Amino acid sequence: MQKDHIFGLHAVYEALTAGKNLSKVFIQSNINTLKHKELIQLLRKKQVPYSMVPVQKLNKLTHHNHQGVLATLNNISYGNLEEILENTTSTGLFVLLDGITDTRNMGAIIRSAAAANATAVIIPTTGSAQITGETIKTSSGGVFQIPICRVNHLKDALYLLKSYDIQCIVADEKTDQHIFNHDLKKPTAIIMGAEDKGVSGGVRKLTDLTAKLPMLGEMDSYNVSVAAGMFLYETMRQRLKS
Repeated sequence: MQKDHIFGLHAVYEALTAGKNLSKVFIQSNINTLKHKELIQLLRKKQVPYSMVPVQKLNKLTHHNHQGVLATLNNISYGNLEEILENTTSTGLFVLLDGITDTRNMGAIIRSAAAANATAVIIPTTGSAQITGETIKTSSGGVFQIPICRVNHLKDALYLLKSYDIQCIVADEKTDQHIFNHDLKKPTAIIMGAEDKGVSGGVRKLTDLTAKLPMLGEMDSYNVSVAAGMFLYETMRQRLKS
């Protein structure tokens, strides 16, 4: 668990509706929009303490775009992967992030995973971005809608996923297999790697399946958060079609 700030109107609102433990919320005093009024009403209903403060106070607490709202989150709880797997159904969908160091990319991927109703997002404890205020904001509160599991090594997570008969697919722009060629209706784990290096060799060796997205233009690759969103969309498309 860690203590952190959540900034952004929507992210704070999502944290409240998800029942997260906020110790205090700071709201810019000269903002009087309908959405900010709704937030204040919810704070009163949830009995969460809040203060109306000048923008200078918020700017001291964070240099990010706070949209006039910042909250202190006491506890970010991480899910237990083994417990989640024990209760996973035949529609299990996992996203593993290998070496994603940009907090905004991580937040965007978590947002897409939450939209796809994924079972969990799995990140390593080292060599990766962690859940920060910027991650929470970029995810639009998605971190509160989907379990985030931290593991010492992604290899351990892959061994565990495989023991539960979950197919593991590495996103690899060099493969000749398009994501459309895979049966994503099965319980599936999608592994996304860093934009510069891709998925690490050690993780790649533990997976038999690879997939890429087609590209008609002359770009080298997709942004990793965009690619993850398209992988997840194809998964949803196949499952909704069935």
